Amino acid sequence: MRLGTASWAEGPAERRTVVAQLPSDPSRLVDLTRLEHLRLAKLGEGRAEALAAELVPGSLRQLLEGGPRALHRARQVLAYAEKWHGRHGLPESLAPHAGSVTLLPCLPRPASVRRWDGVCLDRLSVQGPGGTLGQPPVPTLAWVGLKDAVAGCCLALDDTLGVVLGAWLELDMVWEGTLELTAGGRRRRIPLDTWRDLTPQHPRSAEVLLAPPPHFRTGPTPPGSTIHISTPMETLTLVLGETLVHPTVQ
Repeated sequence: MRLGTASWAEGPAERRTVVAQLPSDPSRLVDLTRLEHLRLAKLGEGRAEALAAELVPGSLRQLLEGGPRALHRARQVLAYAEKWHGRHGLPESLAPHAGSVTLLPCLPRPASVRRWDGVCLDRLSVQGPGGTLGQPPVPTLAWVGLKDAVAGCCLALDDTLGVVLGAWLELDMVWEGTLELTAGGRRRRIPLDTWRDLTPQHPRSAEVLLAPPPHFRTGPTPPGSTIHISTPMETLTLVLGETLVHPTVQ
């Protein structure tokens, strides 16, 4: 199951909420909170909208802070969506196409962000797809916490302009395939199972813990270059800034 955060226009308003890729059609992104509202209303529950927002909140941080029970509920909603789609096809209002939404960092406002060595980073400067880098890319994976456990993994970069998180939090990580970096006309790959045996220590709910990055030799990357970081989860596209920002030595 892949969870992310997306926004899209609905008339003059904007909707921003947690979405999940529909397993049978990953180009459709299920609005979990809205679908749970509809499901509860069909069951005759009172205050269905408010109850849905409690059970499957539209904030991924709040969903993670709800613990394993909240994630289990999200899985149930996604299974309901899959069943509906298989029978009748989900309407656009419940599962917009990926091309009609803007994907944000999977966790736009984490509870905290820290490196593997314990150094805390700015949790309010998180970037996502399409972000600008202040230094040549050093991609890695990040673990996202769930009450002293791990909810899943996402793509990540520790950058001088703010930590970058991929669009998707993978709850059922399969350590197959590669992480591929394309930058400056050069391509480098590293197996995903490079990170398989790392064990985060006591992550907090909705905390992001950056794994040690591998050593990529990409050669010079001209400012303004487009960067692609690909895994079986997603391809994350970023831009190297025209003016590189060097980290401040404390």
